[in-house]
Amino acid sequence: MSFNPVMGLLTQAVVPLCGASPAVLEFGNQSFRVDRPTLDRIIARGATLRQDVAGLTAINALDATARRDRAAAYYACLGARSYTAIDVNDTYGSLVMDLNKDLATEYQFRDQFDLVTNNGTGEHVFDQGAIFRNAHALTRAGGLMVHVMPFVNYVNHGFYSYHPNLYHALAVANRYQVLALGMATRDGNGVVAIPDPAGEALATFLVKSQRVDLGTLLTEPKVPRRNAPRRWLELLVARMPGASSKLRFGLYIHRLLVQGRKILVFAVLKKTDGGAFTVPIQLRYSEDVSAEGLERSKAQAAAGSERVAADAHGTSATGARVT
Repeated sequence: MSFNPVMGLLTQAVVPLCGASPAVLEFGNQSFRVDRPTLDRIIARGATLRQDVAGLTAINALDATARRDRAAAYYACLGARSYTAIDVNDTYGSLVMDLNKDLATEYQFRDQFDLVTNNGTGEHVFDQGAIFRNAHALTRAGGLMVHVMPFVNYVNHGFYSYHPNLYHALAVANRYQVLALGMATRDGNGVVAIPDPAGEALATFLVKSQRVDLGTLLTEPKVPRRNAPRRWLELLVARMPGASSKLRFGLYIHRLLVQGRKILVFAVLKKTDGGAFTVPIQLRYSEDVSAEGLERSKAQAAAGSERVAADAHGTSATGARVT
């Protein structure tokens, strides 16, 4: 997978938030493709962050091909104590596992990490539930998860593209803190929301950015017609603390498309406790969900299974022999 300039900028800002000498896990073996201008910027910031400027400079001196296998070295320069990658092959020394599987059950892999990243990998994995369950299980309580994924114009790049509301729904369902949520071009121009003060260090990681409130990123990207009736999602967003009075998400997308043909969505989430993973419900439909109805359907399905099993064994559901 491509460890691109925006990932380089983001991880430089994220690693210091993971505690002293964090352990890092990445989904996908990462080809380090941070270009020289971006590395120059990272090196300039590295001294302030007490990172290994000499090591970063040595990586920057390599040509693009020789730099490809330096993701682990890059994290070491940022202060990480260990680096692990998981993929379906062992390129760059990655562990060979299928991310469609539950890694604890299939491979007995139960290690936990201070930082888990899903950078341009999850879109190539069919089972999306497995991606997010594994990320949750592999992140220690208090650790961070970083997602940098295709958003707009990644046609046929992978199986899926992603939207900001997914990461907000994940956070609500699993009690994650959203430290940063936004969208950016590959070279680091973007829009970022910092809804939690703990993420303030991430406000300026991009080369060029515009800061917005979280509500803006959760709206549909249409500017409503004047005097048009507001849809329920717009009303929900309007009630959010700090919500923007003007829905301009579509304009931000348009401006980024002018700068670059593709847009990534990124999220930095903090796992606050050791609870089990909960599947999120898209929040725009949350009011339509009937917990009572779902439980009733589950009970009916279980009763139906008992009847099928009884018929197969020639007995009634009560255990009496059927003649």
